[in-house]
Amino acid sequence: MPLFAGIPKHDLEFVASRVDEVSLEPGQTLITEGQPTEAFFILESGHVNVTRGGKPAARLGPGDFFGEIGMLDRGAATATVVTDGPVEAMVLSHTQFRDAIKSNDNLALQVIAAMAKRLRADASA
Repeated sequence: MPLFAGIPKHDLEFVASRVDEVSLEPGQTLITEGQPTEAFFILESGHVNVTRGGKPAARLGPGDFFGEIGMLDRGAATATVVTDGPVEAMVLSHTQFRDAIKSNDNLALQVIAAMAKRLRADASA
């Protein structure tokens, strides 16, 4: 997965020991805009639809992730994310996410860079 590219094996093993793997049902709301974000998701299979203000914003699939903004600032979610069919995902709670990025500068920088890219795309849309 692109998020984990360039991360040494021992750091990947550390992150892997912290994630929970989940199977999600179609139509399941994972994050609700305006509400606290409780988890960081990395999609292994399936797709999710992202909306902002009730309007379609993105469709994410395998290798994509979301929830990072709320994990970093503990603020309200900037979008709603709903599964579009069955989804397999890796999930980290706030504590697991914090431990994972604190232990690996490369992972932290990749998450921040992806977040900045999304914020720039939103600002120009």
